[in-house]
Amino acid sequence: MRKQSFSFEIQDLITQFLAAFNNVVIDRYEGKNRVQGQKIQVRYVYAPKQRVLYDLINPGQNLVLPVVAITLGSITRDESRVFSKNSGFLTPSTLTDKSARENTPYFKTPVPVNLAINMSILSKNQLDMDQILGNFIPYNNPYIIISWQLPEKFTPYTQEIRTEVLWSGDVSLTYPVEANNTQKAQIIADTSFTIKGWLFPYQENPIKNIYKIDTSFFAVRKNMELINSNYFTLSSLGINVNADQLIEYSNSFTVSGAPIITNIS
Repeated sequence: MRKQSFSFEIQDLITQFLAAFNNVVIDRYEGKNRVQGQKIQVRYVYAPKQRVLYDLINPGQNLVLPVVAITLGSITRDESRVFSKNSGFLTPSTLTDKSARENTPYFKTPVPVNLAINMSILSKNQLDMDQILGNFIPYNNPYIIISWQLPEKFTPYTQEIRTEVLWSGDVSLTYPVEANNTQKAQIIADTSFTIKGWLFPYQENPIKNIYKIDTSFFAVRKNMELINSNYFTLSSLGINVNADQLIEYSNSFTVSGAPIITNIS
């Protein structure tokens, strides 16, 4: 618990989420013929909806509509993505790293988490609201994929992580039923998303590299019992010598990991 494992994962995921939904432009139309006029850039802010509403009625603030407010609602572990009992895994090092000849970095398995994102859209009229909703709903059927990078402390290589952003599928609308002279009229749409991300634990100490394994085989049974075994070395040796010679000379052999071709068609 005392080992720091902070790698900006939550901040990076929310930043990627904002980047995926940003750059929304709506049009203002004039007349019955719907002549396209002014284009307006929709603002995205990381703030609670209540804070945005306070800034709208505060004379000292310059926040104007439309605006989209985003906040992090909750963080939960995703049991459906806990698919491995492995405690961790190894990552390669660069050839220029001096320690790479002796050690290999090792870090524990990350924890799959779901980030609940609350989104509130505030606009002055229904036409602006319809355009903003029409900008993201058709592309979230039912989810989108955002790309971010594995924390640099774990590997010297650029490792891409693809994360699913799942839309809840519903939008609730609130209209200004009761308003006064000091409050601007606005339409509010509330919806939510789930970002299926990861949180990475502390990187453990690197593991020493293994380059060579010295081993020997010593027969503890009668050598004749090895003749009928499936070892490739003994089978091939039995082709060229008889059983008596095999008993005398086959007190050790090498077991290969190469597959044996048993049939060709």
